[in-house]
Amino acid sequence: MITDYLREHLADNVGLLELANIAQLSRSHFCRAFRVSTGLSPHQWLVMARIEKAKGLLVSDKLPIADIAVLTGFADQAHLSRHFSRIVGSSPGAWRRQAAS
Repeated sequence: MITDYLREHLADNVGLLELANIAQLSRSHFCRAFRVSTGLSPHQWLVMARIEKAKGLLVSDKLPIADIAVLTGFADQAHLSRHFSRIVGSSPGAWRRQAAS
């Protein structure tokens, strides 16, 4: 239920308290339960989901990377690039070129 909610609100700034309220748990119990269920903290899961959405947009659309960053909930292109490079191992632009070939 929470992961579906996060996918629907990928570009929004969703807080832990909001998620805990949806799950009807305290914030600390929610964080532990989420980690047990997914293997990731809520923030880590959200960043990974945003990266996966960005990958889809990088392949399917010719949107500028800065627009993709905003659509996927990152503050700006640099924010997307920092997380993308850390997780994927290359910049969004390099990944887009590689995926296109």
